[in-house]
Amino acid sequence: METQPRPARPIVLTTFAPAPELDQQAYDRMARDVRSLLGIDLTQYKPAQVWRRVNGFATAKGLADADALVARVRMDADLRQAFLDMLTINVSEFFRNPEAWEVLVEQHLKPMLLGQPTVRIWSAGCSLGYEPFTIAMLAREIAPQKPIYILATDLDDTILSRAKKGIYTEPQMAGVSPARRTRFFRTVDSNWEVKPELAALITWRRHDLLRDPYEHPFDIICCRNVVIYFTEPAKAELYQRFSEALRPGGLLFLGATESITNVRAVGLLPSGGTFYRRP
Repeated sequence: METQPRPARPIVLTTFAPAPELDQQAYDRMARDVRSLLGIDLTQYKPAQVWRRVNGFATAKGLADADALVARVRMDADLRQAFLDMLTINVSEFFRNPEAWEVLVEQHLKPMLLGQPTVRIWSAGCSLGYEPFTIAMLAREIAPQKPIYILATDLDDTILSRAKKGIYTEPQMAGVSPARRTRFFRTVDSNWEVKPELAALITWRRHDLLRDPYEHPFDIICCRNVVIYFTEPAKAELYQRFSEALRPGGLLFLGATESITNVRAVGLLPSGGTFYRRP
């Protein structure tokens, strides 16, 4: 796998007014409204963390509290979309945590691509598409002609439509080397667009991890930095379902700061770092 020096990235700090203590009645009211308006079930998320985020978002929009935010969201389509984005988008980038991708390539992806007739990979919670396109680039570097199926899913239709276009600004391309830009992208105005032959490897689909059935079986499931706001019971259910969606010997790839506490209880075994294998 190609390596390169990574440019320094600015640290951006956003300061909100201190959020109020969790008001359970107000939170439950907001959760009902969010489910009705956006189709997101907040009962599976950690209330205190979501409450802080929602109140911070309301303050940033000049609104007094969550009730005022929901009232405005009912009438303002743009604010409704921004609210949905805030609840569902996780910050990402190409080749995020490159050392983890090195391990994935050398210990898992390369043996699969060189030793199997085809490989099936799911990017669960793909956001703007950085992760599935990273996987596609690596797969084509290892085995240019190997059949591969990459499923990319997310809860947010608007984000999926942006991901499908495969267009990224110069700052968004920070993790992509000049060689990879030349091979896998083309310039469009001042942006970079994924070439059609790479984009063709990916199937995009709206999917709610907590409510929708899971396609299966997969050789690798990537779900990185997606479930950090979920409750522990919701995480356990999610990991159990991921395990069932993997083929025997298949791999679950989590984010750098994520881990599974009762890993054997969900049908997985540790496989080094943030990798877990279905036995």
